Amino acid sequence: MSTVDQIILLHDIDSKLFEINKLLGGLPTQVEELIQQEETLKNSLSEKENLLKTTTVDMQTSETLIATVEEKVNTLKDKLTDGSISTNKEYDAMMDSIDYEKNLVSEKETELLMLMETKDTLSSGIEEDKANLETLIEDLSTKKKALESKLAEVSEEKNALDVEHANIVKGIDSNVLSQYDAIYEARNGVAVAAVLDNNCEACGAFVPAQLVNETLAKQVVFCGNCGRFLYKLVFEN
Repeated sequence: MSTVDQIILLHDIDSKLFEINKLLGGLPTQVEELIQQEETLKNSLSEKENLLKTTTVDMQTSETLIATVEEKVNTLKDKLTDGSISTNKEYDAMMDSIDYEKNLVSEKETELLMLMETKDTLSSGIEEDKANLETLIEDLSTKKKALESKLAEVSEEKNALDVEHANIVKGIDSNVLSQYDAIYEARNGVAVAAVLDNNCEACGAFVPAQLVNETLAKQVVFCGNCGRFLYKLVFEN
């Protein structure tokens, strides 16, 4: 295999590796983002469920307190009629106590109504979130498997290309390889160009007939304008 053919093959491998590395750079990030999104949704649902538990406990506490205070009010009312009150002062004090307890019941009933509304909202939201989360988890699972499968597939291809790359560069003269690397870096990964109709395929510059003949002879030739390696495709009839 001529040096030019080796350079062309090396360039083809490098182009494939470039695309694979670009893809590999994104896939792990995508998988990680999907995992984090799933974890965030699970944490959000857990927080709502914990808040629902707290709200339920608060409701039970309020209901118990209301029942206790109402029982106390009834007891105080009974004292108004059972002869326990003998003076106006005691009567007024008793009425003040009853009014205080009634206000307390009213406040707790208002709080209880708010807690009930909160519970209903949380319960509805949790059920909706669970349904959405279940759908999302299935979707994320499918995407993660597809991405991970592609990642494994691409990684296998990359390993094979790396081995092929290493074998090819062994047969290329070190000076030519250094030139190739410099051009590859300077020309954004396009170090080789074909001669088409006596023009450089990459930059469009005219290629003199002498250089065209040299490319046909598989000699190492560079474009006088962009500096890329040149080669000429030969089509057989």
